Amino acid sequence: MEKPCDFPKDFDVNDYDPFEGVPTKILKDNDTIELGDRTVRVLHTPGHSPGHICFFEEDKGYLYTGDLIYIGELFAFFPSTDPIAYMDSIKKLLPLPVRRILPAHHNLEIRLSIIKDMDNAFTELYEKKMLQHGSGTFSYKDFAIKL
Repeated sequence: MEKPCDFPKDFDVNDYDPFEGVPTKILKDNDTIELGDRTVRVLHTPGHSPGHICFFEEDKGYLYTGDLIYIGELFAFFPSTDPIAYMDSIKKLLPLPVRRILPAHHNLEIRLSIIKDMDNAFTELYEKKMLQHGSGTFSYKDFAIKL
């Protein structure tokens, strides 16, 4: 079982009250969101989780990847993850004219080639019939895939 991060010393889970908002809209693949003079496109990218999305801001070439692409260990071992969908989501991002990757975790200095590197890694594991839960952890230059 994966351990959570170290919580602040004054954190008490019994005092934690999660936000329970009401959605105003259900986002779908290729929807656009207008943010004043900025437009972002919604990309449904399941794999890490069934409803995972990335955002692409085409004018700037910014790809907000959330939990799909980041430097470090990629989690694809939970029951709610789907390693094949993860691979397909990476492939979906390949043709985008990305100029900057903005992940949800760790380091913001990410090489653009990491998308292709991840595609190669997932594809190789798939071809070796190892892209499935319980196969292990596979390490690459800037990331690892934990299945």
